[in-house]
Amino acid sequence: MYRLVYVSTAVDGLSDADIDHILNVSQSNNDERYITGFLAHNGRSFMQALEGDRNEVEEIYDRIVNDDRHFGVTRIIGEPVGKRAFPEWSMNYHRVDNDEGSSAMVIRKDDSVDALMNPDMPRDLLYLFSKFIRMR
Repeated sequence: MYRLVYVSTAVDGLSDADIDHILNVSQSNNDERYITGFLAHNGRSFMQALEGDRNEVEEIYDRIVNDDRHFGVTRIIGEPVGKRAFPEWSMNYHRVDNDEGSSAMVIRKDDSVDALMNPDMPRDLLYLFSKFIRMR
């Protein structure tokens, strides 16, 4: 089992429809490969965790690096792990939203990220995503 986490910056003009397309394709592909993960969007940047067979995760990451919908892709974690932090999520997605509306896919800036995550997930990973989501 291997976990990779990266950050990147969205290109100007990236729409909700673009993100929906990314999620739909990712979820479908990840289901087939038993890749799990989490994608967070803080309004300008992305942070994503991918978990699964190392070769599969690296192959996906290579495609991500070459995707022209974002730039500045930087790997911040690449490590073997004993178990998944996101065992139920082929690719869950959360974005920071300052509006009053709510959705299953949206967290507001002041919401607790801890409540969204697997309680058994590594604390350093929880901290990393919590800090990222709070950045603006």
